Amino acid sequence: MSSEAALPLPDALAKRRDARLRRLRAALQDPDAGVRGSAARALERQERRQDVGVLLLRLREGDLVARLNAIYGLGALGDPAGVPALVGALRDPVEDIRAAAVRTLGELREPSTLNPIVECLDDPSPLVRRHAVESLGRFGDRRLAPILRALLPESEAELLREALRALGACGDPGAEADLERYLQHPDAGVRAAAVEALGNID
Repeated sequence: MSSEAALPLPDALAKRRDARLRRLRAALQDPDAGVRGSAARALERQERRQDVGVLLLRLREGDLVARLNAIYGLGALGDPAGVPALVGALRDPVEDIRAAAVRTLGELREPSTLNPIVECLDDPSPLVRRHAVESLGRFGDRRLAPILRALLPESEAELLREALRALGACGDPGAEADLERYLQHPDAGVRAAAVEALGNID
């Protein structure tokens, strides 16, 4: 991300940051390879922090497309500094923002976000609920199995398929009987998801 898009900083902070970056860039010319490597990593961290700041601003103040791009950008950077904003976006009034945020949190698999993702199972939007189930499956955490099993009886086919896959990803042997019940489901996609999930059981 271009430094021209960076957040405006007070003069004193901007001067300190610029001086810091100059020192780090100078260290790239150090005769020692270890120092050069450390300098490269330090510069990368500084630039990532700057990028996160820009994305957080866009998430707060941009139009829908800019906000969605900010969510995906925060996911791509994977910086922990972006996680609180993504969790906050789970309560956004815009369905697409909530759906993108819960999907991105699933890709990041940050353990502290498990509870907020679980809460999205009660979201009024079917899209958000589906992405929440998909995200829970990415954690592969057996503690989630009872929550996922509880979704099975009343889910429509699309959510049911995601719940079965997520349950399989947990690898919980206790879920085997639940999965077997869906091998005869009238929806072929549900049957396929049940077969796939059974294949993941230890």
